[in-house]
Amino acid sequence: MSSVNELFTEKFRPQKLEQLIAPERVKSQLKHGLVQNLLLFGSAGTGKTSTLFILAKDHPYLYINASDQRGIDIIRDNVVPFCSSISLDEGKEKLKCIILDELDGATAEFYKALRAVMEKYAKSARFVASCNFLNKIPEPIWESRFLPISYDPINDTEKVYLTGEYKKRVGAILQAAKISFTEEALTKFVENDFPDMRALMNKIQSLHLRGAVELTAENTATSSDFGDLFRLCLQPATKPYDNYKLIVNQFGSRIDESLTVLGSEFPEYLKNMAPARLDKLPAVLIVTAEYQYQKSFVIDPLITLLAAVFRIQQILNT
Repeated sequence: MSSVNELFTEKFRPQKLEQLIAPERVKSQLKHGLVQNLLLFGSAGTGKTSTLFILAKDHPYLYINASDQRGIDIIRDNVVPFCSSISLDEGKEKLKCIILDELDGATAEFYKALRAVMEKYAKSARFVASCNFLNKIPEPIWESRFLPISYDPINDTEKVYLTGEYKKRVGAILQAAKISFTEEALTKFVENDFPDMRALMNKIQSLHLRGAVELTAENTATSSDFGDLFRLCLQPATKPYDNYKLIVNQFGSRIDESLTVLGSEFPEYLKNMAPARLDKLPAVLIVTAEYQYQKSFVIDPLITLLAAVFRIQQILNT
C-alpha cells in the first residue's frame, strides 16, 4: 500500500475471495466456485462486481454491462457466439463464464433471450450476475435460473461484523495515504457510507488529493467533487444566473451522479454543516426523489438538476 497515486477503487480492489469483505454465509456459498449460476444483489459498492471477476478469473469469460449493453442484440451477437465457441484445457472443454453486471438495467427482450441461452448452454457455461434491485429482474430469471445471494447484512450480527471489517480496511488505507484519524472519526466516517465501500474509497482519494492529513467532521462531510454543489444548496437563490453557470460548468456532465449524491450524501453534509436546518431534510429528500424520477422523462436532464437545486434552495432558506 505504499503508493496511493492510482485510482483507489482499482488499487485496493480484492483479487481473491479471501480478500473480500462479506458475511460468512456469502463466502461459504462462493468457495465452491462456478457450480451454478449466481446472482449477487444488494447495495452499491459492496463488492459484487469484484466478486464476479474473482469467480471468473480461472475461466474463459465474457463481460457484459447489462445497463449499457441491454438489448436483445447483445445476446444474439455477443453471448451466443461466446457460449457456442469451444475452449479447451488439456484436451477437455473448459467451462465458460458470462459476467452480467448491473443485470437490473436490462430490457424485457434481453431477459427473454437470456432465459433461452442459459438453458441451451447449461452444461458448458455459467452465468454470474449482479444487481442493486432484485425486484427489477423478472422473477422467472432470478428465482429459477440463478442462486440469488444478498450482499447486504441480513441481521445485526452481520452488520456488526461487516462494520468492523470495513473499519480495518479503511483504517489501513487511511494510514497508507498518511491521513491520521481517531477511532471516533473512523467509526463515523465508515458509518456515514456503510455499506458502500466504493464511496469510502473515493472519499479517501479525494482527501488525499486535497492534501488532508487528518480525518475530521468538516473534511468528511462530503467529497470535494460535490462540495460546491452542496454549498450552493445551502445558499439563498438570490443570484439565479450564477447558480446556473456553476451547475452547467461543473456538474453538467455529471447529472446522474449529482442527483444521486443530493439524496445520499447531502443529508450528512446538512447534518454537519447546517444542523439547524435538519428539520427541512424530509422535504429535501422528497423533492430530490421527484426530480430523480423525472430525469428519465425529460429531453434535457440538465434542466432537472437545475430545477432540483433551485427547489432545495427554496426549502432550506424559507
